[in-house]
Amino acid sequence: MVLVFKLARGLVALVALAGTACGGGASGGASGGAADVGEESSGDESGGNDPQLQVPSESCAAAPAVGQGRFAGSLRDRGPELFLNGVCGGGGPDVFLRVEVPVRADLHVEAHGVGFTPRVSLAPPGCQRAPMLVCDGAGVAGLEDLGAGTVVTLAIGAEPELFTSLSGVAVPEGEPDPLGFTVDVGMRRVLAAGEVCMPPSRGRCGAGTLCLPEISTTDTDTDTDGDDTSLWTCMAQAGNGCIDPEEVAVQLVDGVGSIVVDPEQPQSDVHRHSCTGAGTRERVLRLTMPEELGPLDSLELRVAAPEVGLALRAPGCLASDELACMGARPSGAQVVIAAPDELRQAGVAPYLFVELPEPGVLGEPVLVQLRKVLRSPPVGADI
Repeated sequence: MVLVFKLARGLVALVALAGTACGGGASGGASGGAADVGEESSGDESGGNDPQLQVPSESCAAAPAVGQGRFAGSLRDRGPELFLNGVCGGGGPDVFLRVEVPVRADLHVEAHGVGFTPRVSLAPPGCQRAPMLVCDGAGVAGLEDLGAGTVVTLAIGAEPELFTSLSGVAVPEGEPDPLGFTVDVGMRRVLAAGEVCMPPSRGRCGAGTLCLPEISTTDTDTDTDGDDTSLWTCMAQAGNGCIDPEEVAVQLVDGVGSIVVDPEQPQSDVHRHSCTGAGTRERVLRLTMPEELGPLDSLELRVAAPEVGLALRAPGCLASDELACMGARPSGAQVVIAAPDELRQAGVAPYLFVELPEPGVLGEPVLVQLRKVLRSPPVGADI
């Protein structure tokens, strides 16, 4: 399972500004199994690609700086870094690389052990036990949309009991060490609005934009169907993410209303929710609550289409701001804004995410039905 954490821009900036607190080492990125950072190279043309300088270090402070590439090492005769207590805080040995991200990109690391499954973690520079950005016991981890110049510390380790067992195994000459490992560091460019996005090897479009063909008003050739890949660019798309949501002023008549969503509009999957996971296209709406909803009212939102899910977030758009979530189900998805009057009085417009199937699945627009309902009493309240 690939673990990917979406970071708020502020956190990404914090990681980038932390600089090189973990110490020095030669810079560079070896070529290997990792994909290019779009059309950028993370290598160092000054000779810093010497593999001897890129072996993961037993000392976090002495971790060599690397870009993308494949790196090899061994945990034999290694121990836990002082004060860090092993990878993910689980004890056992650990070794380190300092990964430098040269351009705005997604970062993906994958480690494979000869006789064990490595643990990996990614953390801000500084060689501190906390905070840990991501940690995984299966050797695979990643971070999305890191700013240019971001530096993170990659730690590779092993489960203590298994390490002790393998440390007692004699390795015949010429045979691979069961405590040996390789780790692939890959990066994928994140493109800004207006950047060319085809072919896909250039990278992916950032949140709030989609890779779409430019349409020229002077082009009368209707047989190309956008085949000229040089004309595909990242374009801002309203409602594709929280950066540019579709603004909706909720209107109710006799306590009911509706919102229509076109499922054939270009959409991507920018946000992950507790009930829908990744890979589902979504339309993002920001709802202004009507004044007629009072202190005893809640607002129920429902879709009848069994292929559609719903999620709510407020006051912000972080995963921790989730108010409710229901994935697609045969009976239709339903979520409730419990206290819409309180949100309105606080100047908060909640985000509604309409999770959509692939284009062509639905034969008609999605109808989100709105209904004023009596607010449920608090749990444990006397009725």
